[in-house]
Amino acid sequence: MRKSQGYSPAMLVHDSRILQVSLFGTLQNNFSALDFNLLLPDIMTIADEVDPQLTQAMDSYMGIVRKPVAA
Repeated sequence: MRKSQGYSPAMLVHDSRILQVSLFGTLQNNFSALDFNLLLPDIMTIADEVDPQLTQAMDSYMGIVRKPVAA
């Protein structure tokens, strides 16, 4: 969809960066309500989700089909 809208690969990366900044900005804005015992694992979960989503978006943009890797 993004390709048909004229997005470049750099724009997809920029979108991912905006998502990360928004998520971490939300954490910063709600700092007093955060449970610090859960914070680091939650940040790791966010990072673990955002990066593969960018990879998937880039693969889709480039028309790359990857086979799932067996665990």
